[in-house]
Amino acid sequence: MVERLDYDEFVIEELRKIYGTRLNELLNSLLVPNSRLYIRVNTLKISSEELEKEMPFLKRDEDFEEAMYVEVKGPNKIAEHDTKVIVDKRTAESVMTGANVYKPGIKRIIGSGKEVTVISENGIPVAEGILTQEGMVKVTVSLYSAPQISEYEGLRKGYFILQGKASMHVAHLLDPQPGEIIVDMTAHPGGKLTHVYQLQPKSRVIGFDHTVKKVEDLKRRLEILNMREIEVYKADSRYLYEDFHIQNVDKVLIDPPCSALGLRPKIYDKKTKTDLLNLSAYQRQFLNSAYKILKRGGILIYSTCTMTEIENEEIINDSKFEVEEIIRFHPIIHDMTGFFIAKLRKRE
Repeated sequence: MVERLDYDEFVIEELRKIYGTRLNELLNSLLVPNSRLYIRVNTLKISSEELEKEMPFLKRDEDFEEAMYVEVKGPNKIAEHDTKVIVDKRTAESVMTGANVYKPGIKRIIGSGKEVTVISENGIPVAEGILTQEGMVKVTVSLYSAPQISEYEGLRKGYFILQGKASMHVAHLLDPQPGEIIVDMTAHPGGKLTHVYQLQPKSRVIGFDHTVKKVEDLKRRLEILNMREIEVYKADSRYLYEDFHIQNVDKVLIDPPCSALGLRPKIYDKKTKTDLLNLSAYQRQFLNSAYKILKRGGILIYSTCTMTEIENEEIINDSKFEVEEIIRFHPIIHDMTGFFIAKLRKRE
């Protein structure tokens, strides 16, 4: 199975530092989904009890009141039909757990029948379904199955958002307090940003991202979630102090671009030494920027959905900060996305 992961020797050795003799077990775990698909209830609009009445298949998480989930079952057998619908990587990874196929994700169609097999670009059958006149595939059987939460009206109404449990630990570790100024330097798509506000609406929450498209998309989401008080601006967060003269911030959240080695399920993935070196250099720039805008003793939360030390421990090993806490989630231990979270305090 692991041949679907095209990692060069440098990447493999970086993972081996963490997983040792369990490396192959880790690599195979990345090819399957988590056994739970999570949502975060927007408790500013609806309670978990009320949402549970609307969506009775949801189950309560053991740790967070706002977290609910559905179980993911499988693998299921996928029938081979004469007509094949070839989809891109991102679509295949969604369809693998039951999502329908929409036109933008289709690369090509082979055959002319209505009953189809959906296949990833690298030849993995992920679902079967019915090809509609509109050009989408309504999935009837997927490799792994779960209630399709994204199809429910509650998502469009802002009653909940899709967010993994590992990611939910970020806002809780940040622990927002009334009156604090909190900056999310990489705010889109808004899961952690809105979670911080949800936990403490009396804090001043400010999000930045580097493209107009992302900022506008995030603003639309905030409207739906009824979180208009969150401020969102377009900026290169590596230069917030220079461009915006921001300073004396209480807390900063950084979830920088990373290699995403911990995300699953993966239909295929390719990463090289160059990728990791470039990313780690980029990530370090965000840390330097956070130092400039934080007040003395201010808190920085650094998180990634990857597992290598070069993008995690080596980044936060910075004399300007004191490490207060580190949390790691491992797919082969916690049955969750591979995830890293660190709480740092700016030195006096």
